[in-house]
Amino acid sequence: MFMCRGANVEQYCRVVCATLFLLLGQGVSADAFPSVENPSIQPGVFLIADSAMSDPYFRQTVVLLWNHGEHGTHGVIINRPRDISLSQALPQVTALRGVDLMLYFGGPVAMENPIFLFRYPEKLQDGQHVFSDVYVSTRFDVLQPLRDSSALEGVLRVYSGHAGWSPGQLASEMAQGAWHLLQGDANFIFNPDPSDVWSKLFEASQAIQVYDQSSYSFSPPAHQF
Repeated sequence: MFMCRGANVEQYCRVVCATLFLLLGQGVSADAFPSVENPSIQPGVFLIADSAMSDPYFRQTVVLLWNHGEHGTHGVIINRPRDISLSQALPQVTALRGVDLMLYFGGPVAMENPIFLFRYPEKLQDGQHVFSDVYVSTRFDVLQPLRDSSALEGVLRVYSGHAGWSPGQLASEMAQGAWHLLQGDANFIFNPDPSDVWSKLFEASQAIQVYDQSSYSFSPPAHQF
């Protein structure tokens, strides 16, 4: 056990410890612990809705971005399961028959089109790399290789629709404080219980934000613990 002395050092300790417990203490990989600088808008990052977000589509959501460029930004909401199984939602897909997984709400854009997010140790022809071993696809062809290689629990999520922003729109919303950024982590995406994903990541984003702001005004002195 250690003691923190001085108001600034005590604040530093609280922020660092809180963030470590949130991200590492929950069995999350070390890659989820962001650097001092928050990531930029790019594929593979999480958008965490601010607590003041009132839009019913995005209130208390976490969005994984898979595309960002001159034509806009696209992603899927990872923490909104729907009350329907994949085999019920897509009865015509042979590879999903008997699969005990739920369909997720991915966003209000093109809700009739399923989006497949999956983990695979190597690139599949019909998948687009997002980050690490996580890929995205709109093609049913990716399902059979996944089914052949392993159980789908923990490696597949299927979403109805996706989230989209026109060029410059997301940056504008972020400037207004609507969203916070953290590096993506597959353990949150494929979490079997997504009910507390938003709360954990929102608290972590706030701890990182406090740390970023405080780091400009002080550095923790050595040998004070």
